[in-house]
Amino acid sequence: MTALVSDPRVAITALIPHPYPPGAAREWIANSLQLWQDGKRATFVMCLRESGELIGSISITCPEEGAPHAGYWTGLPYQGRGYASEALHEILRYAFDDLSLDRVHAYHVAGNSASGRVMQKAGMRFLEMVPQGFTHEGQVFDDVRYGVTASEWRSAHQLQGSTSSR
Repeated sequence: MTALVSDPRVAITALIPHPYPPGAAREWIANSLQLWQDGKRATFVMCLRESGELIGSISITCPEEGAPHAGYWTGLPYQGRGYASEALHEILRYAFDDLSLDRVHAYHVAGNSASGRVMQKAGMRFLEMVPQGFTHEGQVFDDVRYGVTASEWRSAHQLQGSTSSR
């Protein structure tokens, strides 16, 4: 994990500290477990089916205020292969079917259009761009926001299911 998130191209788009501090992976795992136990975040790792190799992570966070939101990162060697789209699709299914959430948002840094395409492929729609919506390591970035409601997501997937059976 440390090798993948230490790449500055992954760190900047996922808003991960760079350089990635020693011991940060263990701290992230412990924090993820605590947030799971507290019912505030469900975090899953993305692994290759064939080898079990870790390639990224995805989570759904349920804040006390505001919409639940999904977040993910994928290691650079695995980007552009559909892994993040598949993982986001599954986290949305989990959010709506298992957690009974009404809506989910996701955000990306402006300029990371690949992440926007991942969100669109998973059925999310563009909501807004917030100028200077993120601050990360002293830099300010525009924030591009997407979202989908449970009913929108279910409708889209029922249509996909009926057309794919033909």
